[in-house]
Amino acid sequence: MIAKKIDGCEEYIISGNNSLSFRDSVIFISLISFISLSIAIGFSYKGYWVILPFAGVEMILLAVMLLYCCHNNSMCEKIQIFGDKVNISSKYRKNKGFFEVNKYWSSIVLSKPKLRGHPHRLFIRYKGREMEIGVMLEDKERLKLAAMLNTSLKKRNK
Repeated sequence: MIAKKIDGCEEYIISGNNSLSFRDSVIFISLISFISLSIAIGFSYKGYWVILPFAGVEMILLAVMLLYCCHNNSMCEKIQIFGDKVNISSKYRKNKGFFEVNKYWSSIVLSKPKLRGHPHRLFIRYKGREMEIGVMLEDKERLKLAAMLNTSLKKRNK
């Protein structure tokens, strides 16, 4: 998802589609755990006690995976275009950090995939260094972001 703001500087915020918040995940885990463990306890009273540990392990795995998804939802990239510089800050597992470039000498590079069906890769290059941007976007969104950034850099350079 790409959000564009113009407030003193042009800013692009790139994040994943956050379909479920942390609070909603906790509610979902609680509800599913209550239902599953209630059924497992009912079966354990009937003598099928083996079901209870498996239901507990299943709920723990569900909770771990949903919390992992919540952690991934907090990752984002921010691209800010000022008068003469471009700042890129990233909170993604591949690209953690900050990258500042001179916008007049920077270039947006969209590399074609080596194999058909693979996504394009989008980089910003400056003085032999590069940083990949738009990592968490789909291919269509990445192409759209490349066009938007090229337009912004050309528009500001005039």
